[in-house]
Amino acid sequence: MTHSKVPAADVRVFLDNIAGQPPFRSLSVVDARAAVRALAAAVDLPADPSVESEDIVLDIGGTRQLSARVYVPPGIAKSGPTIVYFHGGGWTTGDLDSYDSLCRSIAAGTKLRLVSVDYRLAPEATFPAAYEDALAATQLVLAAAGTRGVIVAGDSAGGGLAAAVAHELRSDGGVRAQLLLYPVVDVAGRGGSYSECAAGYLLEAADMECFIDSYVPDRAQRRDWRCSPLRAESFERLPPLVLLTCGLDPLRDEGRSYAASCAKAGVDVHFIEAPGHIHGIAMLRRAIPSSQGIIDRACTGLMTALGNT
Repeated sequence: MTHSKVPAADVRVFLDNIAGQPPFRSLSVVDARAAVRALAAAVDLPADPSVESEDIVLDIGGTRQLSARVYVPPGIAKSGPTIVYFHGGGWTTGDLDSYDSLCRSIAAGTKLRLVSVDYRLAPEATFPAAYEDALAATQLVLAAAGTRGVIVAGDSAGGGLAAAVAHELRSDGGVRAQLLLYPVVDVAGRGGSYSECAAGYLLEAADMECFIDSYVPDRAQRRDWRCSPLRAESFERLPPLVLLTCGLDPLRDEGRSYAASCAKAGVDVHFIEAPGHIHGIAMLRRAIPSSQGIIDRACTGLMTALGNT
């Protein structure tokens, strides 16, 4: 698959506007988390007030609890599955508030209930903490959803968590689909896009190295499919997949490979690539207006996938 390194017009404007800002890897964990919250507030769309929301606590056993937020769109398809969403942020940043607008948009676009999960972050909690939280949260939501089932979804690091959960639960039949936005699916390898899109496109390859070091500091663990779903032994019997990659993203090639591996195994795959776009566009919809149409395509692809199951 060919691609151009020329950004889309509104992407170019955004990149010019942030030129000179310090890269994520140069910030402390506290400052990086604050920077992500500030970026989301500045460049994402205002939250859709028509979508109702409620903060809840998920008791995942023992003394461990996770914060979560439930979204109910107008005109909800009451018999439809529930989306379980895991935010991005390199396993070290991101929270419910930063992803509030996006989750409302996905719920509204699909007419499905959505549960956004605030899993444990690195470096305080390293692998497999985030995966364990994602799995436990999905199992709780699935138990409540019953035969309606769930859709596992997420962007970037959260997309990788969603993919891993889909692998773990594929034999149960409760996961109806995967919605993965530019996911991290291989922390052990580096596709060619790591060098082709190494710098200058918001998320830099060196940033990803820092995020991976933070979440999976033990290099011997990086081939584990729970953090590198692309390295799973089998892709058979996975639920339908909707996967978005961006042409100017270090993670582009691993996303392409994950979609190809699923398709080869007979999975129903709806693949979307956004040429000229950068990592994180789902959070940049005010600054990059063309990204909204791309997210809308992903939502449409998800509904198409559900219709084929």
